[in-house]
Amino acid sequence: MKRTRALIVAALALGLASAPLTACLAQSATSYLQSLDKSTWSGALDVRVDLYPAPDKYGKVGQPQRYPAKLLFQRPDRFRMVLYPGQKNEYRAVAEAGIVRWLDLSTGFSGKDRIDALVDPLAVALLGTAGELARFSGAKDLPLAKGSKLLGASLTPKGWGSSVTQGLVWLSSDGQPIGYEFRLADGRRMFVAVLTFQRNLQLPPDTWKL
Repeated sequence: MKRTRALIVAALALGLASAPLTACLAQSATSYLQSLDKSTWSGALDVRVDLYPAPDKYGKVGQPQRYPAKLLFQRPDRFRMVLYPGQKNEYRAVAEAGIVRWLDLSTGFSGKDRIDALVDPLAVALLGTAGELARFSGAKDLPLAKGSKLLGASLTPKGWGSSVTQGLVWLSSDGQPIGYEFRLADGRRMFVAVLTFQRNLQLPPDTWKL
């Protein structure tokens, strides 16, 4: 579950800003984030996570580990994440009522534990009710070249115990999320590319089966 702790941070943080609001008049990345955070209560995502190792003593960064993933989430406390979906090494994690159950198809091993023992505390906060941008301090728009088709925001966690030191959010000019970057306390860096997203779905009860 060690690798999952970091990946779930990225996956659940997407609940903050995962779809454009066509009626939203916001013109900045942070205002889009605030509007989306208050109006997003469930979602289904296909993402690609690249996890880069910490730089070596010469400052060089090695090749990333790549994790295709699918995520379903429903606030305040449910998510289902599948790494390598459909492959022999598929890995599933389902959280509900404060407990995470997991299954590794490559080994056949499974288990469960309290969510706060397996998941980064920042991710737990982000999965909660709307308005969780308060868990960050210093949210601000990133300066980009004039005429750029991108919007960017920097988010600095202020919650205790998080392995994330900074989050960067990249959106198109209409608020469509493109990617997320997370810088971790151990020097690693994670980039999450958003491939598809559906927002505010009615998710049936069997969604939360392992």
